[in-house]
Amino acid sequence: MQTKGEARFIAMSDHGLNVCAASARISTTDGTALEIFGKGDGGERDLKLIRKVLGSGHKSLLEHHVFSLALENVSVLVEQFLIEFRLASFTVKSRRYVNFSGAGFYVPDSLSGDAREKYVAGMTDRFSDYNQLMALDIPKEDARFVLPYCFLSNFYLTCNARELIHIICSMIYGRGSMFAELVMLGEQLLSQFEAVYPGVIESEKAHYERCAVAPFEGEFHAASAVVPSIKLLSAPADPESLLQGALQFTGRFPDLTLKQAAQALVRDARPRELECLSFTYLVKDVSLASVTHYTRHRMQSPLIKQVIAAVHRGAYIVPDTIAANEQAIRIYQNAFERNHQVLMEMMDMGMSYENASYFALAGNVIDMMITMNARELLHFLKLRTCTRAQWEIQKLSVSLLEQLRTCSHTIFDSFGPSCAVELRCPEGRMSCGKPQFPKDVDA
Repeated sequence: MQTKGEARFIAMSDHGLNVCAASARISTTDGTALEIFGKGDGGERDLKLIRKVLGSGHKSLLEHHVFSLALENVSVLVEQFLIEFRLASFTVKSRRYVNFSGAGFYVPDSLSGDAREKYVAGMTDRFSDYNQLMALDIPKEDARFVLPYCFLSNFYLTCNARELIHIICSMIYGRGSMFAELVMLGEQLLSQFEAVYPGVIESEKAHYERCAVAPFEGEFHAASAVVPSIKLLSAPADPESLLQGALQFTGRFPDLTLKQAAQALVRDARPRELECLSFTYLVKDVSLASVTHYTRHRMQSPLIKQVIAAVHRGAYIVPDTIAANEQAIRIYQNAFERNHQVLMEMMDMGMSYENASYFALAGNVIDMMITMNARELLHFLKLRTCTRAQWEIQKLSVSLLEQLRTCSHTIFDSFGPSCAVELRCPEGRMSCGKPQFPKDVDA
C-alpha cells in the first residue's frame, strides 16, 4: 500500500531553451540557422523572447524542447488519464507478463478512520483474489481483471514542452482537477517545469477552466457479466473510388488494378493514399484492462467514457480461462460482487464520487468511439489481429476487419496480421508458429 506517487523529470534535450528561443527568432531574423542559434544566452533574454512570442499565440516553438518523465507508483487511473494524450510516447509495465501481487495500491488522503480501514481491507481482498487465481494457473493477463484501479503503475512518458504544458494544465486546472492524486502529481510537474520556464504556464490556466466534464451522477448497478462487441459506425460512401482518386493524384502504381495497388500499398514504406479514407467504430463493453491496448495507438481520435462509468454499470467480462475453471469462476464472480458491496458501504459512509473511481476493477467494462484513417487501421490490425495480441482485442479486431471487408474487399482483403501483410512473422521466438500467409498474392 502507498498513498503518494511521484512524477519526475528524468531527462530533457540539451540546450532546449536555446533552441526554442532560436526558433522564435529565425522567422524574422537574418542569418543562418547556426548563426541565429549562437545569438541566444540560454537565460533571461531568451525567456523574455519566448514569453513574448507565446503571448502572440505562436506556441510551436516549444515543440523543440523534449522532456522524459518517470511516473513512479501512481494509480492505474492516472496511467489511463495520461496515456490518452496523443502527442506523447509511453512505455508501461505490462500486466500481461509482470506479476503485480506486490504492486500495492493508492489510498486517497481524504479517507480516514473507519472509511480508510474499509477501503484498505477491500483493496487488499482484491489482491488476494488475484493471487488465488494465479495459484490456479490462471494466466497473469486474465487474473489481472480483478485488480482495482487504485493498483500502482510505473511507466515512462516523453513529450515536447508544448504537450507537457497541456498535460500539466489538464491535471491541475482541467478535467483532471477533480482527482486529488492527479492534482498532486500535476503540481510536482509544474514545480519542475517552472524551474526551466518560469511563468510560462501562468497564461494557460484560464483556457482549461472551460473544459466541460460529464457529471459524476447515477446509480451504481450490481455486478453482471457481459460480452464485448465492436461495430463500424461510419466509412467513406465509396472508399474504392476515393482510394483510386488518391492513387491517380499521386501517380503511383499506374499500371496496376486497384486490388493490385491495395496489395502493394500495405507493404509500401509510405502508403499516404490510405490516409484519405477515414473510419469510425464503436467498441462496447470492453474491459478496462484492454483500453490501453487501444489508446497506445497514437494516430487516432478516441472518445472514452470516464472510469466512473464502468463503476456505475458494474458489468464485467469473463476470460475463457476463468470460465473453464469451476473454482476460478467462483473467486472471480465473488470479487466483483464483494467489490460492489464494499463500494456501496463506502458511499454510505460519505466517500466522494471521485474516489469511487478507484473501485473500478480491470475487468469492468467501458465504451469507446474511435476514428482512424486506413493507414493507421493497417498498423492497428497488423498488431491486433495477430494471435499474439491480447485475446480480447484480438477477437474484436478480427470482427472489425470482417466489417471493413464488407465495405470493400478490394481494399481490406489485403489487411490482416503482420504475417499476412508483410509475408513474414515479426514476433521472433514468440511467434505462434502458424503464420497466416495469404493463399495467393497478385503480382
